[in-house]
Amino acid sequence: MPDWIDTAFESRVGILQLKTFLSKNIGLDILDNGELASRQLPVALFKTSQGTDRDQVTAARSIATACARLVAKMTLPEWGGMPNDPAEFREMVVRHSGYGWPDLQSMLKVLWSLGIPVLYLPSLPALGRKMEGMVTFVAGRPVIILTKRAFHPDLMLFLLGHEAGHIAKGHLPMRDGEAIVDDTVGVENEGIDQQEVEANAFSTGIQGDEVNLKQLMRAYELAEAALDHAKKTAMNPGYVILNAIHNTPVGGKRPFALAMAALKQLPDFNEGKSTDVICKEAVHAHIDTERLRDDSIDFLEKLGVL
Repeated sequence: MPDWIDTAFESRVGILQLKTFLSKNIGLDILDNGELASRQLPVALFKTSQGTDRDQVTAARSIATACARLVAKMTLPEWGGMPNDPAEFREMVVRHSGYGWPDLQSMLKVLWSLGIPVLYLPSLPALGRKMEGMVTFVAGRPVIILTKRAFHPDLMLFLLGHEAGHIAKGHLPMRDGEAIVDDTVGVENEGIDQQEVEANAFSTGIQGDEVNLKQLMRAYELAEAALDHAKKTAMNPGYVILNAIHNTPVGGKRPFALAMAALKQLPDFNEGKSTDVICKEAVHAHIDTERLRDDSIDFLEKLGVL
């Protein structure tokens, strides 16, 4: 909330100012009687997992859409489409990478250069369940919102590629407010539909082929094997580790702790930067803050977008 909220209730003008702020930044409407109400958005394509009701993620979608609209208005590159071939998109990403394989920084550079903002909102202030990611069309462009909390940047590669795949494959209607909301993203989701299959395939096409382990190994051994595989295939070694662990369940469960330990054994290709820092740097490199009011900029800063 804005710093002046404590004094907003002291006058009718202050209350109106607060309502206007909420309408613009949170995605609410001011009714004729002065009350605030949820803004009606087009019916989204909700990709929810079993047992999740769509209403549980509606509030998160509403706030994420409002944030996306603010950032879209500040975005400098124009939206003009993107390749629907993952191999072509991968080539663009690798050209922007300093290591010869896709990483979070290079993926963000390409998406932003195509006029597709990417927002990282792991602390989305909404009650109820939060989605892992979504794409929406606002202010004349598609916007990707990532809400899955992941400190290590390589944990975001598949999810970001999946959301980009929804845009590339034409799943997202190019009408204001339209959205695809992914509650969870994974190749083994029960009841997965064709759009999810295509988005997964696009993401995999960016990163490289599936990796399987014949047997589990120690963290440092897995890191060494991933680096060797990365040199031969131009795949991100962090993604190699995560993909290998995903495809090597033990007792029906994936040894995620081993993956995290192996990631720590890799050289620091992300230069010590977290997912949050990398995403913020990409935002600042492609926006003009003069296009928004100061209270909206302050709002986005408090949410961690800027």
